[in-house]
Formats: sequence, structure tokens, C-alpha cells
Amino acid sequence: MLEKIRRGEKGHTGLLSALNPKWERGIEIKPKRARVIGVFSCKGGVGKTTTVANIGLCLTQYMGDDILAVDANLTAPNLGLHFGEFSPKVTIHDALADELPIEKVVMKCHGLPVLLGSIAYSEEVHLVDLRGHLEPLKSKYKVILIDSAPGIGSEVIAAIKACDEIIIVTNPHIPVVASTLKTFREAERYKIPIVGVIVNKVRGEPFELPIKDVKKALGWPIISVVPEDPKVREATAAGIPVVRYAPQSSAAKEFKKLGEFLIKRLKKG
Repeated sequence: MLEKIRRGEKGHTGLLSALNPKWERGIEIKPKRARVIGVFSCKGGVGKTTTVANIGLCLTQYMGDDILAVDANLTAPNLGLHFGEFSPKVTIHDALADELPIEKVVMKCHGLPVLLGSIAYSEEVHLVDLRGHLEPLKSKYKVILIDSAPGIGSEVIAAIKACDEIIIVTNPHIPVVASTLKTFREAERYKIPIVGVIVNKVRGEPFELPIKDVKKALGWPIISVVPEDPKVREATAAGIPVVRYAPQSSAAKEFKKLGEFLIKRLKKG
């Protein structure tokens, strides 16, 4: 390496090739770029926010501060409530209104970097370029988790466009599964890859759709089946995600498995 420099190779190229042989082979060392993964469902109340809060905490065990959770439910944000944060001092609304740089509205909840919304926000939410607003954060994190609003309105479409891939949450009930198909159609419309489906709040009751029928109806792999667990509601009331509030509960164990699945998937690239 030093010999190349002694031979007098000129300019930045000679110096870079001397210091890093990979440069000569045309291999570029790329800066960190976050993978943006969104959690979506057309139906409200299926457990999107619960999922984001819990897998976000699970991923911190492997990734530390390289994981960021974002509340993109701009009309009715509630990710903060799952962390016991009722009135955050800075919110995503501050960034969207250009009152603060988006890097300045990130805070930590239970060790997880988060970008929360204001539950007191009452103004009309206009069409936003969420992808553009998140761009400065992509060099600071390896994964950005997006918690979306329900439905297929403008703020949901903005969140879908911001994602590299999405996870879809449903429940084992016919109306919910039927509405979930709308989310699939929007993902296909904007050509966003789908990681798979989480079937949440499974009770095992006779009127529920069997998991194999949910898979058949949606036509996509089921990556997690999370049972209905009273500890989840208890944890939400306490403002502590269930993976930390009751780590041995049935739901917490499934969320941990889901976190491990995502880590393995991320490692495979």
C-alpha cells in the first residue's frame, strides 16, 4: 500500500487505490441507508401500532439505536400512548410544518428512538411527501418502522410511497380479511414489496377463519400469528409494550419471534 504512494501515483484515484485496494476493482463503499418497513391495514383496531411498538423494542436488542419507529398516523396518532407518552414535547407535526428539522423531533421511549405525533393536533392533514421528509433520517438509521393510519386515504398512500416494503396486519374475521385485500391492491398499485401478513388477536374460536383460509384468501405468507392476550391491553394501559411489560406472555413471545424473523431477513439483505 505504501509502495504505491512511494511510486508517485498521482491524484485522488491513486491515493484511494493505495489506501483501499477495493477502489481499484470498482467497489464503492456505500453509506448507511435505512430500510423503511411499513405496517399497514385497511381496518382500524387490528393491532398495527401494538405491532410497531413491540417489534421496535425487539429490534433494539439487536440493533441498538439503529432502529427508528415513526408514527405516520397523522390524523389520529397514538404510537406514543403505547409508551406512556401522552404529550411529547416535539412531534412529527412540527417537522411537517417546517417548524423544526426532522432530526430534532426524534426522541427515545424505553430505549427506542421514535418520531411521535401529537394527539392534540386538530388541523386538517394535507397531502404530505413523507418519503421526502424522512430522507435526512435514512443515513442515521438502518431500519425505519412506519406505523400507518388505517384505510387507504391520502396519508396512508403517502406512507406506502415512503416504504421499501410493507407488513400487513389482519385479524381472523371475514370483514377484516376482506378489507385487508384493499391494502394489498394499494401495495401492488405502487409496486411496494410485501414481507408478509401478521394475523393478530387470534382466539381460536369456532367462528374465526382458520389461518390456512386467511392465507388462501390473501394469497400471501403468514409470518406471525399473535394470540389475543389480555396482557397486551394491560400493557397498553400501563404505557409499556408487552414484550417488556410481560415478556413471558403468549403475545410477547410471538412478537419476539417476529423480531427474530425480521432480523434474519435483514441479515440476508
